[in-house]
Formats: sequence, structure tokens, C-alpha cells
Amino acid sequence: MEDRAHSARLKLICLAATLVIVVGCAKIGKLSFVDPIAPVVPADVAAAGDSARHERVRHGEHAEADVGDSSVRPTAPLEAMFADTLLGFRPGTADSARRYLGRMRRGFVADTLDFVLMGDNRPAYRSARLSPELLKIRGIVSLNPLKWIVGLVNIPIFLIKGTIPDFAIWRDIPALIRKYPTYGREQQVVDAVLARADSLEASGHKLSLVFNTGDLVKDGRRPKDWTRFLGITKPLYEKIPYFAAAGNHERTDDSLGIANWRTAVGLPVTGNLLHYCFDSADGWVRFIALDSNPMTDEAKLWSREDEVAATNEQFTWMIARIKEHNGPAFVMMHHPPFSVGFHREQWQADSVLYNRRETMVRALRENGLAVLAGGHEHTYQRALLTSGDAVLVCIVSGGGGAPLHQIATGAEAGRIYSLYKIPGAEFKPENVVTAMVFNYTHLRLWYGGGELFTYAVDGSGKDQLIDHLAIDLKRFGTPVIDQDKMPIPAPSGPKGAAEGAGKKIPVAPPDSTKGVKPVVKPSSKPATVAPKQTIPAPTKTPPQATPPPTTPPTKQN
Repeated sequence: MEDRAHSARLKLICLAATLVIVVGCAKIGKLSFVDPIAPVVPADVAAAGDSARHERVRHGEHAEADVGDSSVRPTAPLEAMFADTLLGFRPGTADSARRYLGRMRRGFVADTLDFVLMGDNRPAYRSARLSPELLKIRGIVSLNPLKWIVGLVNIPIFLIKGTIPDFAIWRDIPALIRKYPTYGREQQVVDAVLARADSLEASGHKLSLVFNTGDLVKDGRRPKDWTRFLGITKPLYEKIPYFAAAGNHERTDDSLGIANWRTAVGLPVTGNLLHYCFDSADGWVRFIALDSNPMTDEAKLWSREDEVAATNEQFTWMIARIKEHNGPAFVMMHHPPFSVGFHREQWQADSVLYNRRETMVRALRENGLAVLAGGHEHTYQRALLTSGDAVLVCIVSGGGGAPLHQIATGAEAGRIYSLYKIPGAEFKPENVVTAMVFNYTHLRLWYGGGELFTYAVDGSGKDQLIDHLAIDLKRFGTPVIDQDKMPIPAPSGPKGAAEGAGKKIPVAPPDSTKGVKPVVKPSSKPATVAPKQTIPAPTKTPPQATPPPTTPPTKQN
């Protein structure tokens, strides 16, 4: 009897464990919300006493209580980051034909424009750091005897590195079964940004927006991944407008990935290409978001025709948006056109991207100044591309929480950036800063100047300044502003000749990525490869990497 009872208990335990795993699995599906509410409620729209900090809620049928009282605080449903864009943008300023969302409600340069860049917050498996060894082990299935031997040799290496010091591969087993990793420092980075926002507010300033350069979730086709992200990020997007570019992990090659991105982000971006733009409240600063997924298609999820069409369409559109704008421009995308990490070759080896990058840099240079921000590489990188008195600030903001990547730092990072061959422009090694840290970047702009501050975030959510850059905006002048803080005349209208005047530039039709994409779609044609700019070995042994300077601040020329 005891044996039978023990056997029955064991079966029940196994059945319960199986149910927990099955129910807890992150399944592919469509994300949906119930009763979404606007995450950003400005003072001129909100009812009296209703704000992000002093919200009043119903308790029971008639009683009222302050939300700060945890004993009566309800569980609020998750909602899109922009559930109602009328509360984030000024009515009547949008232009869907230009994929222009409009002017923001708050964020005037006259008051100093503060905003944050971050990216690659998505969680991962602890064993992600063993990808090089795992790639070699996969060579066992190859018919090449050398790869087979290398694969066998790397099995014990994989096991040893995956066990010492953190038992990574063994701790990952439950997450692998459920397809739901949670490892990373996403929460700490969000906490650090919230603390920075509170600090600014205490000094009389406010963050006008947060921009995420992509990879918000592990797999955009899985609603559970989006629910986790929104739950962590909700305290941030409830009080600050939160924008994002689509990263490769959002899986926008797939219909579910696109649908879930739209539902979670909430921006009115139509079509299968997810690029858009908007301006600061006074229209002086332009923010441009590109959808780089079909452009730098590593996994070959789009056909070659769609890759080329998507690249041409977005770059033609971007150049038009830059040319019509008279103030500083910020271009954000997930895959960085310039970097020092292992994703460097994505733009170097593809002829279309290689040539379009040159066109983009020329347009940004003619505009006077811009910031080009990406992610994808889980690090921090900042380099200045100089051309006369014009400067393009190139940032890789990929330290939002995902496990970090190994990159070159110190003098070696500067040397690698200096190898880029850009007509009429150059990266000087002394203008390069890289660091393998979790991070976010705070930018401040005013008429005539600005500053960039990048902070490393530790395991407790505390931040420390690792990079400071002074930005010169004198070339744009100081406009006269009216009583509503708007420049006179308004910052709109074309500036300079249209790109490609007098010559034909291939232009793709709108939404050229045709219809719904399957989960996996091999490229129909191989990429046309441009001559690679190889990274030669240094002539001398490079010095030991040093931490990024914190003082004195670098003055942008």
C-alpha cells in the first residue's frame, strides 16, 4: 500500500510539473488588451486631480482613495505605450502621407529639451555568452572532417564554461523548456531611467520622451514576452512618451510579429514597413525612426527584391524628411550603420546598404548636425564622424538589459572606427568611446548647444556617468520665439536641393514588403557584395583597454 501511495504521489507531482511547464510556456499568438487607457495625460487634458503622480480611483461604489494607498490600489490592466496618440501629439499636426506623427505636446527647446536613448532591453538565456562554442559544436553535422573535430573538441569546453562559475546551462533548462527567458538587467535600467526622470523633475526639468532603439522583447510573436516587457516598462511609459524602432527580435518578418508590435507600441504606423517621424513640441528637432529589419536581413527572412525595395523606399523617404527640416535631426534604427562589434560587416558587405549609408551621411552632413543612433550590439559606443564644421554623432545604445557583447575598447576601438572610408568625412580615434556596460543616454538640447550624458547601470539600478559630450548647435542660430515658445518663422519647409536632383534614384512603391510574411522565407537571390573593408592587424600591440573618460567633457567641434 505504501508503495502504491508513493507511486501515486510521484505521478501527481510529475503531472503537476508538466502542467506548470505547459501552461507557463510562451506560445506564439496575438497580443490583445482590455480597456486600454492613455499612458500619457498632460495637465491641459487631464481632469482635476488626475495625473501620473496623484491619480484618484474609485473604491467600492462610492468611496474614493488615493492610489498611493497600496491597500486599496487596483490592479490596472496593461495598455499600449501610445494607447491614444491625441494625448501625446498636438491635434492637427500629423501628416500620414509623409508618415509624420506630428508635433509632441510637450518638449520645447526654449525650456531645454531632455530625452533618453536606450535599447536592447530584451531578456536572454544565461548561456547566450556561449554562442561561439555552440556554433562550433553545430559543425558536427557537417561533412567537413575539420569542422567535425572542432565541434567535438568544443563540447567539453561548452560544458565547463557553462557550469563555471554560474551553472548557466543548467539554470537555463526550465527557461528553455518554456521558451521564456528572463535573464538580464532590464528592470534595473528602467529603474535608473525613472530615478533620472525624478531627479530632473526635482530640478525643474522633465523628460520629454524615451526612445528605444529596438529588441524590446525576446520574440515579438509571443504575447507573454510583450506582457512581461509592458509590465516592467509601464511605470516609465505612463509618465513619459515612449517610442521605439523595431528590432530583429520583434520578428516583424512575420504577421504576428507586426500585429503584436502595433498593439504594444500603439503608434499609428501603417503598412509592413514601420518607419515614421515626429518633431519636438516647437518643431525645431526632428526624430526619424527607420525599420532596419528588412534592410539588414541576417536570417534571410525577406526576399532580395524586398530587401532592396525596403532600403530604397526608406532612405528616399528619410532624405526627404531631412531636407524639408531646418533644425537638428535624430535618426534612430536598430542595426547601427557604424560599429566596432561583430555586426559591423552587415553594412560593409552589402552593396545596397553600403551605398545608401554614404547617401545618408551626405544628407545628414548637409543638414549641419545630426545624431545617428542604433542598438543591436549590447554595448555602448559613441563616435564622431567629422566633415569640416559638421559633425554626425554616432551612438550604439544597446545596453538596456540584454546580456552584454564583447567588443574592442580603448585605443583599439578608435583604430577600428578610423578604418571606415566615408567620402569627405572621417572618424578620428580620439573621438571614439566604447564600453561593455548596461547603459542609457540622456541628451539635453537648447538653442545654440546641448549635452550628452551616458550612464552605466549596476546590478542595484544605480547609475554612474561614463561619457559626457558637449554639442555645438550655434550653426542653427537662435530663433525668435513667440509667447507660445514657437520659433518665428515656424521651422518647416524645404532646405537645399532635393536628393538626387538631376539624376534618377530608385524609389520603391509604398509598403514594398508584400503582404504577410511567413515565419521563415529564404532569400530568393544572394546579396550583391561590395569589397569588404577588412580590419588589418595593428602594427603594434594595442594598449590595455581603459574605461571611458568622465572628465573633462569632450567639446564637439
